[in-house]
Amino acid sequence: MPEFAPPVDHLDAVLAWLAAEPADDPVVDLTELRKHLDLPASQDIVGTQRLQALDLLRVRALDICSRFRPRLLTAALPLGRSLHLAAADLVEALLVLSEHYRVLLGELQRRWLWSRQQEMAVLSAQGLQMVGEAAMLSAMAGASAPFGLWQKAHALWRASGQMRDGGGVEATPVCLHYLRLLAIAVSQPESLTARELQWLFDFLESIALDGELSTSPIQPEAASYWIDLAQDSPPIAIARKAPGQGSDILFFGPLALNRQVSARVAWLEEKILEAEVVGLDTDGELLDPESSGLPEGLAPLEALALLRRLRDRWATPALRSQPRRRHQYRVQVGAGIKAVWDLLRGTAGEPSEWMVYNESPGGYAILSVGGVDCSLSAGMVLALRREPTQGWTVCVVRWIRSDNPDQVELGLQVISQGCAAVSVGFRGADSQSMSPALMLPPLPAVRPHFAIVAHAGTYASRRFILIHEDKHLYVAQCRVLGLDMQTASIELFQYEVDPYPI
Repeated sequence: MPEFAPPVDHLDAVLAWLAAEPADDPVVDLTELRKHLDLPASQDIVGTQRLQALDLLRVRALDICSRFRPRLLTAALPLGRSLHLAAADLVEALLVLSEHYRVLLGELQRRWLWSRQQEMAVLSAQGLQMVGEAAMLSAMAGASAPFGLWQKAHALWRASGQMRDGGGVEATPVCLHYLRLLAIAVSQPESLTARELQWLFDFLESIALDGELSTSPIQPEAASYWIDLAQDSPPIAIARKAPGQGSDILFFGPLALNRQVSARVAWLEEKILEAEVVGLDTDGELLDPESSGLPEGLAPLEALALLRRLRDRWATPALRSQPRRRHQYRVQVGAGIKAVWDLLRGTAGEPSEWMVYNESPGGYAILSVGGVDCSLSAGMVLALRREPTQGWTVCVVRWIRSDNPDQVELGLQVISQGCAAVSVGFRGADSQSMSPALMLPPLPAVRPHFAIVAHAGTYASRRFILIHEDKHLYVAQCRVLGLDMQTASIELFQYEVDPYPI
């Protein structure tokens, strides 16, 4: 736990630092901020001075976040040690500030100053803003939510007094911050990339208030969650665990958000189709915020893929359909389509070594052994095998957790037992060169045809050329039958050999 400097004796000196221009490096500013985090709790300042100091520290913390976040957008997981420590320090600083708001609200409540209810709502919103930033930065860094984060969030929400009798919320900043935090938590943030998380955070600013929050169960229960305000825990799907009893229980329904998401999906599909028909670049100005109502940060096809995944997740919470079994054995791992492609062709070095610590018929959870020598991201392809004589099992990375820079945990979904290295080239693609890909065999009851998994953006039209170099050279013109999976990193589609090649 980092040590904070003792309270500053002279408020004017701290106010002078806050009024000065921020340092060019946000980490330098963070170091200074952490020296002054105890100021709002100091006995040397009272009343309006405390509120002023806390508000100025909050504004400076938000400024640091806005300048630090781009470093996480461009960094690969696991983060380097210095970046990981800076992110952890910033998250802790934000939670310290949120705790100051919680304490201040507690004092107002103890004095029965209910006449200051509007002020309490403003203070709650500012405290929840700090918690929301901390949650986002933790997720973008690949870390779990810090201990106490949800307890602080629930306490600040309760202190705001914004819950109507019988359920429902007002369109106020405090409701926006709390509902956005809940919506991110049920979006499986550990399965999203830093770019997707940032885009989602910005997108929810415009739609989060459509989410439902109630003191009574929300229908349909299969798509709803419950929250225990007395516990340090995120929303829990009713389909996974029955809700508790008592006045501390709230219910959250993200399904209402899908009305907005479906409208954006339909708009994007129409615009992308129009752009393709007239030959325009689909990475152009389709996502201009003024015309689309969507934030910047993702290409149109990336935003469309993310919105479709969010729509599914908000409609159907993830359930564990197969039992997990604890294991502890080592496996060889290739991470990324190109790395697996090279391993299959015998042109790569030695695969890295990981440890399986639990598995189910549908996937694995693995832990790094001896460090990580490659870049990782949610949604990428990874292949593993237990022995060099065995075939490769092809998986998609469903979630990443990296609470310290020397250790990474991955959740994997199996998509194929076995694969072959092929090259594909699509008609109408921007690049005329062939792209590395993996050919997957049919999977009974799941995938009746052969499939291709390739880098995101490879699938450009229905027809493509497939080349498989083995003992014999195989070349065929093929036709895409349907897109089965699309993430920020890969596309998986079934195909057949084109009966009418052109």
